[in-house]
Amino acid sequence: MANLIQFTAGVNNAHRVQRWAKQLWHTHQRDQFFTGYTGQGSNNIIQLMSDFAKKAGYQMTEGLIMPFEGDGVVNDELLEENEEAPDFHSMTWTISQLRNAGRLAGEETQQQVEYNLPVEIRDGLGDWMKEKRDEHIFDAIATSPTKIYYVANAASTAAVTAANLLTLADISKAQTYAMSSASPKIPPLKISKINQKTVYRYLFVMHTHVAYDLKINDATYQQVTREAERRGGGNPLFSGALIDWDGTLVQEHDNCSIFTGWGASADVYGAESYLLGRQAVIVGVGGYRIKGMNAYLNWVEKKFDYENQFGVAIGIIKGEAKSVYDSKDFSVVAYRSARTNIS
Repeated sequence: MANLIQFTAGVNNAHRVQRWAKQLWHTHQRDQFFTGYTGQGSNNIIQLMSDFAKKAGYQMTEGLIMPFEGDGVVNDELLEENEEAPDFHSMTWTISQLRNAGRLAGEETQQQVEYNLPVEIRDGLGDWMKEKRDEHIFDAIATSPTKIYYVANAASTAAVTAANLLTLADISKAQTYAMSSASPKIPPLKISKINQKTVYRYLFVMHTHVAYDLKINDATYQQVTREAERRGGGNPLFSGALIDWDGTLVQEHDNCSIFTGWGASADVYGAESYLLGRQAVIVGVGGYRIKGMNAYLNWVEKKFDYENQFGVAIGIIKGEAKSVYDSKDFSVVAYRSARTNIS
């Protein structure tokens, strides 16, 4: 039988058509974690200050008056000359500019791919800005904590053992400390009113490795979530958090601080979780004048080289600072524990 001569397009044959997906897959990007906890009023975990959006300046000083603690006077005792002196403290924070940009090499590059490169650049920069704003808030929360608890009452990171994993009991302990023993007491968020009674909540944020340990190892967590699921998805125990526990909304996020080298033999993986109350962090934003109007986010699209190249720039003038008065964290409790290292 004669050999059949056929044309085959081998792997490296110039005629072999290669196809790429028309849309790029982006790494998973979240909405800003703190969006639901941010606002301009004091009843927010992240208090947004927009003073610089309308006025010039780069540094702001915030004041705090401590609660009055005196006994007062009774009956007709003399009040004059027995007044209590107000106790004021202050903190200072600054703002600075953060920018990034993406640029398309030229129309030939766009011709070579089926992606809409300008759109991908725009989307990518928007995701970058959201991630950076969350990252910088977490950085502020984690800076030099002054109110620190350890699982199992460990004295330091060197005393933490691999068995010292976080439990719901630890979260209850942090919440109790915030409400009763912290100086000053940490103010919770006012969530709503039910039958004329105000509902308060703290926010407790842990790294995803710590959340894994809580789900796998804490029998109380497993029981509570199992019973809540039986009662249906509308159960008030859940509100978009891992769990609503003992007056505390429990959330997870991988921007929480994690460590290596804890324990007596420096072989324990560690983590720092955070209980947050009102005004835990101050975020200030500056302003840009864009077409005669004030805006806190600057977005510029530009063409270069006789409109052959396309670029997008994004910028913000901002600053984040943990509320610290009299050298003490005002509304943050750091809770240190061991963690399982998920790699």
